[in-house]
Amino acid sequence: MRIAVMGATGQLGRATVDHLIGQVGAENVVAVARTPSKASDLAARGVVVRAGDYADVGSLRSAFDGVDTVHLIPTKAMPRERVQQVQNAIDSAKAAGVRRLVHVGIVGTDVTNKFVIMPYLLYAESAIVTSGLAWTLLRNAYYAEPIADWLPEIVRMGTIPYPFGEGSHAWATREDMARAAAAVLASGEVDGEILNLTGPAAHTVEELCAIVSRVTGQTVTHRDASVQDYIDASIADGEPEPFARLLATLYDPVRDGLTSFATTDIERITGKPPESMESFLGRVWRA
Repeated sequence: MRIAVMGATGQLGRATVDHLIGQVGAENVVAVARTPSKASDLAARGVVVRAGDYADVGSLRSAFDGVDTVHLIPTKAMPRERVQQVQNAIDSAKAAGVRRLVHVGIVGTDVTNKFVIMPYLLYAESAIVTSGLAWTLLRNAYYAEPIADWLPEIVRMGTIPYPFGEGSHAWATREDMARAAAAVLASGEVDGEILNLTGPAAHTVEELCAIVSRVTGQTVTHRDASVQDYIDASIADGEPEPFARLLATLYDPVRDGLTSFATTDIERITGKPPESMESFLGRVWRA
């Protein structure tokens, strides 16, 4: 049984491949990348590396040849492009005789979610479910890593300018989500399920400020932040304004209460609970 991972040279893709190697053997993992040379280290470990581009149907059909399961990790394109990309992948998978698709989405997926990428996610999940192939939908929590990277600036600002309102979120580490994805890909025991891969607890910004204060030993105080406060902080941190405004829409569903939950899906799938925010941020800060 061969498993193909799209975007295998990205952060999530590479971490997923790492876990898959340990579970099914390198020879049964196909790393699909637009630039195969970037996966030379994976090839050296025995992984099958193939060229594949969501925009190139011919490359996808070749990449999926002899593959049982395809892991669809979306690109960073805008929604209209992503819609065509996922349809290309579905069509190519069916043509190549693929049996199962596993898609990576986002928690809080709902028609009322105002995140700018939501039109793609709604289309992709529906298209996969109605494709006639076996499927599992993974809805990932927001990554904990950007908060860890932002810790020095958070300490300098003395606050976390997330415009959450009264909402909360159960951040999880990329490592935990990759570990869960690999378990799903390797087992096939959760076909037909929608899994929400979250951390062990949902936190408000006030609770997150308290966590950061404890792990850094610095005072980080919760202050209600507006969307513009977040945009301004992102621009000050080096993000272009258009991208900062796009990122800000990620927090609309949090503010609207669509992500204020945590699940045990990661532990159920892998047998090991996800790392808490306090443990993860503390570990990164000490390092």
